[in-house]
Amino acid sequence: MIFLYVLIFSLPFYRHPILDAGFGALTVVKGIGALAVLCAFWHVSLNGLPDYFETRQAKLFFAIFAIALFSFLQHGKPPGVDSVKPIFIYFSMVFFYFVIVSLVDTPEKLRSCLFILLCSIAFASLYVLREYQKYHSGLASYRIQGLVVGDGNYFSLAAMLAVPIGYLWFTTERQPFYRWSILALLLPTSLAIACTGSRGGLLALVAFIGFVILRSKNRVRNALSLSLLLFPSMFLFADNPIRRLFYPDNGDKSAVRFRLETWHAGLRMVHDHPLVGVGLGFFKPLIGSYGADIRHRLVAHNTYLEIAAELGIVCFLLYLWMLWETYRSLEWTRRLAKEMKAPLLMNIVTGMQGGLIGYLVSSLFLSAEYVKFFWFYIFFSVALYRVTRRWALGKLRETAVPLPDLVEAPSV
Repeated sequence: MIFLYVLIFSLPFYRHPILDAGFGALTVVKGIGALAVLCAFWHVSLNGLPDYFETRQAKLFFAIFAIALFSFLQHGKPPGVDSVKPIFIYFSMVFFYFVIVSLVDTPEKLRSCLFILLCSIAFASLYVLREYQKYHSGLASYRIQGLVVGDGNYFSLAAMLAVPIGYLWFTTERQPFYRWSILALLLPTSLAIACTGSRGGLLALVAFIGFVILRSKNRVRNALSLSLLLFPSMFLFADNPIRRLFYPDNGDKSAVRFRLETWHAGLRMVHDHPLVGVGLGFFKPLIGSYGADIRHRLVAHNTYLEIAAELGIVCFLLYLWMLWETYRSLEWTRRLAKEMKAPLLMNIVTGMQGGLIGYLVSSLFLSAEYVKFFWFYIFFSVALYRVTRRWALGKLRETAVPLPDLVEAPSV
């Protein structure tokens, strides 16, 4: 499990001096990933193969992977791309899925994975804050360049996937070590989200808070607690996302124009290639051919549009279906936890649902289909479903209570 934990810890990083050190595609984190795959093979050889296609979100993920592989074989490597990076990312996600579903098979491992996830984003937040401290000058605004964690917008999105889990875990946890450790991890994370100035992250934050308020009994308490945790820190930075959203400067206005121009070009791609798209990874190289300024060769800054343009409308619909099935699987787990009187599990799953809602909003403004934190959510939901169902069935058999309909598997 140690190799899986290191992989989870590495999720926020893209240019870490140790984890990403190496030569070309041979890096430390990829070596750790290879060791994790070997451990997963060893684990299943001793414990048997799990059903890797047990849930619909798993089946849909592999359908999307098949479409991406077909697109790569049909179109080849995109021009101007140093390696076969898009398809390589898809293959790495397949291995990551195999490792998570193979190794995460007990409630204790579920808890450990989520705690490592919160540790990873908090540790990455320290790099973001250090970068801001080191390079901003006086009161002049400084945009996070992602020297270690990648682009500030994508870091903010990853952080917003972690914060809902941490907050709702903190409100329910009774063990002092976990409870106060989680609070300590949330504080630098909230500062780093403010530091990035990401408007998409702010919208994800608002969506998550709204979701939590609607789903909770203590709405006023949660609204006040979340607001105190996340919003005051934003006013510590001159270029915070609230100011950028309501009082954009010339750079912000230019970014909006570039996005609109890029979205129009993406819609033209979808119109011309509705079924199979222009090819995996070809959005950016071809954007100039569809009316966008070649000087601003950008990704789509919209996950849904980029998937539809590169891989076609069918893949776009499969992607939306996968998101829905992931939410549905989490909802089933949440209701099961409520039925079994497991408030900690119920709140953690509700936090994952809130993070997913935030992702749906933020990915309207980011090309986030390769964000590693997001795919962890998808894959972890499969492990979560399997482990909690087995746990609930065991508990009910111990007490000789008839199995309620809720414990029976949803249609998959």
